[in-house]
Amino acid sequence: MRLRLRTAVVVLGCLLTAAMVGVLASQAVRTNELPADTLIVLRRGACEHRCPVYNVVIFGDGSAIFDGRSYVRRPGLTKTAVPLELVGQLVSEADTLRFFEGPSSIGYDEPGAGGCASIQSDAPEVIVSVISGGKSKTVRHHHRCTGIESERLTQFEDSIDRAIDSKKWR
Repeated sequence: MRLRLRTAVVVLGCLLTAAMVGVLASQAVRTNELPADTLIVLRRGACEHRCPVYNVVIFGDGSAIFDGRSYVRRPGLTKTAVPLELVGQLVSEADTLRFFEGPSSIGYDEPGAGGCASIQSDAPEVIVSVISGGKSKTVRHHHRCTGIESERLTQFEDSIDRAIDSKKWR
């Protein structure tokens, strides 16, 4: 009787351990996925010299939209897809840039303020919004601003464009 009880306890312990490993493994898989609320939006505005005006929307599931407004090769809506790895890289890049903690606008101040080393003439405004994992931030970036902070944000904006391959439509 005792042998059966011990055997039952050992078998039950093994089953519980296997179940816990399965639960932990499924949670590990879930943490590698993007949060369901992930959304990246890039809006490029006009300038005096015919800058392309368009919007890019990238969803957490990899679906994406290019909305050409003016001075683009393809006006209107175009649906496309972005590999999930690229969407994850964009979210990681936003974290690395400390996008969520940074300023809400760049290039709207006098030279030397707000990350601008100097101000140049004609340049478009770009608005970037990132939502992921309950964090959200929108940054207005006027490209007339030159400086390190502005350059870093420009690189992130360019990464969004490359992810969706917008050059074929703009």
